Amino acid sequence: MDVQFTLAEAVTVLDPPLTEVQLRRIVAALGWRAAGYAHTGRPGHPVARYDWLDLAGLHAALVPYLRTEDTP
Repeated sequence: MDVQFTLAEAVTVLDPPLTEVQLRRIVAALGWRAAGYAHTGRPGHPVARYDWLDLAGLHAALVPYLRTEDTP
């Protein structure tokens, strides 16, 4: 079973952190398609979910380029 996260869920566990907007823009720029969708129970579109291993691998590749409060 693959573990899937929404982008909002993923940003709560990534360290160093990315904002949801940053992650959403990176995923869109890469042309990634959602692995699945989560129904929210509210009217509107379901929320896209992505495989955690893909998101974690992307984050690991980006870490050297992320600026934190300690980075000039």
